[in-house]
Amino acid sequence: MLFQREKDKNIGRRIITVVFSLFLFIALSAGYQNALAGSNVPPLVETQWLAKNLNKPGLRIIYMAGMVQNDKANFDSKHIPGSVYLDIGSLMGVLGNGSTPPDKAKFEALMGRLGISNDSYVIVSGGSGGNPFITSVFWLMQYFGHEKLSYLNGGVSKWVREKLPTTGAPTKITPATYKATPDSSVYASADYVLKNLKNPKVVIVDTRGADAYKGVKNEQPKINKRTGHIPGAVNLNFYPSNLNRDGTFKSVSALKALYESKGVTKDKEVITYCQGGIRAAHTYFVLKNLLGYPKVRNYVGSWGQWSNLDPAKYPVEK
Repeated sequence: MLFQREKDKNIGRRIITVVFSLFLFIALSAGYQNALAGSNVPPLVETQWLAKNLNKPGLRIIYMAGMVQNDKANFDSKHIPGSVYLDIGSLMGVLGNGSTPPDKAKFEALMGRLGISNDSYVIVSGGSGGNPFITSVFWLMQYFGHEKLSYLNGGVSKWVREKLPTTGAPTKITPATYKATPDSSVYASADYVLKNLKNPKVVIVDTRGADAYKGVKNEQPKINKRTGHIPGAVNLNFYPSNLNRDGTFKSVSALKALYESKGVTKDKEVITYCQGGIRAAHTYFVLKNLLGYPKVRNYVGSWGQWSNLDPAKYPVEK
């Protein structure tokens, strides 16, 4: 009788152990899947991380075109497996010129054509890490509420340098359904900028080169009626400010020191701008996603809009 009770206890312990182990396995697996889904994955991922997670379900890679010759042909011949190509025209068609917010219906249609749903974990990349259109995609997806999102540090050029796998085979795309939820807190209109020109709690960052900022150079003479910069704006050219020479991002400590030295601090709301909201999105990414600034907006209209507005109402400095 005593032997039978001990035997029953041992069986009970084994059952509890098995059940606990199974529960732990499920919990750990769920945690890993959630991590890949974006809850624990940082906004900036390295090439080695992507190489290890390349075949995970739900992963989608957007290759954002650059303004280089034969970009599409280069992509077709060699790209990261699973990548889908996004051309500049399609991006700008959604982004618009800043006179109105980005187009929700066009964005939903674009995501659907690329096979991206709300649950997809998206990596945005491009041929070079210095291509600001990549961060423009990132900003656009954040604006429309996509949560599972990261940027590939260094782009395909870094991937190739490290001899990681590439392919010329086209990615099979299964059309998806996407439901966008715009977040107006990361978008700035011309009137929003105007309203905050003298607000000490707001800092405006001009991400163009110094010559455009000073009014010496007109980047788009067929578009811009005036040269100079928005009054009070701080000039921090996006590339030398944010990137190393190889197109990878500078360290968080270096970025923090640079922006704080120019008065672009975490306690202020920051509005970034350039010619058309593209380079501005790069600095937005740094401040919002790498440095964790709570309030950052991209003025999409930027100088292409501001320079054409009523001079009596929308002033310019040189």
